[in-house]
Amino acid sequence: MSSIMKSILKSDSFTEKTLTKKHPLGLRSLDLNEKDIKYSNATLNVNTKEIILDGIKISIRNEQITPPFIIEVEHSFPFLKMHFEIEGSSKYTPKNTLSVPVTIPNGHYNFFYLPKVKGTLRYDSTHRKTLEIIFTKAYLKKVFGASFKDASSEFGIALENNSPFLMWEQSKPITPQLHLIIDKIINCNYKGGLKKAYLESKTIEILTLFFDEIQHKKNNQKAFLNKDDYAKILNAEVLLKENLKKPPTISELSKLTGINQCKLKQNFKLVFNQPIFTYVTELRMEKAKNLITNQGYTIAETAYEVGYKNPQHFTAAFKKKHNYLPSSLKVVCSKN
Repeated sequence: MSSIMKSILKSDSFTEKTLTKKHPLGLRSLDLNEKDIKYSNATLNVNTKEIILDGIKISIRNEQITPPFIIEVEHSFPFLKMHFEIEGSSKYTPKNTLSVPVTIPNGHYNFFYLPKVKGTLRYDSTHRKTLEIIFTKAYLKKVFGASFKDASSEFGIALENNSPFLMWEQSKPITPQLHLIIDKIINCNYKGGLKKAYLESKTIEILTLFFDEIQHKKNNQKAFLNKDDYAKILNAEVLLKENLKKPPTISELSKLTGINQCKLKQNFKLVFNQPIFTYVTELRMEKAKNLITNQGYTIAETAYEVGYKNPQHFTAAFKKKHNYLPSSLKVVCSKN
């Protein structure tokens, strides 16, 4: 038996035409194994950070490409992955019966199991930023123990039967809650064993959210939207994100998206699992954290940027959401 797992990537956009990536069998690594990979030619510029824990591989990608960028892909191992398309889009089209199509638009994510990967990847955006986490079956069973089947429901059954499984037929928008966890993974500054433990804890946090959603999936089957309604709700979210300083009212959003107010509120909650006002607050708090910790904004400046005229009102809303003051982020930031 081979002691490595292989990924074979073929594209006319590669200088070598074919790239072979090797991974340790079972993604085994007693210590944190981290490397930065850079690849550049006339049609693409790729910066990837790859981190192998014990049974997990985390890839943080930042790519500039010339679309459409098409890759023939084949893996020598079962593919168990959660994929966050932070910017850009990804479309996998299988050439076998042991995998299924996977389409992840801009700002969306999905979690899937493909027993055998052989097919085509297509990217249609000039800039892609992604977080991709690959697991082994053994890792999931280790984390959830004897309760794995109960915790993972139909996903666990698919793994046991070696059947392809896509958690959501229609990839879901990345929520503010997930964005916060993703940012913590991407911007983690810890080293060595501390970083390994931290990244594992964040990965398990995401898995817990996913499996909790699987268990409630049946209750939501009746709630699927048609393509047109779904696209309008995604447009509503974009409008809210682009106007956090002064978000449109329900009435204004209804007119901008062409959905009546009742349907807008109902469908928005269906897609994003929370009311519009709650979602806007989460978006504001997510942006606030980034402005304070990564861009050095003051509390007053941050309050203004996320739509609060009064810094005290912002501070109160932040504390209500996170149970600590935004000023404590400045302390953490200065220590780093």
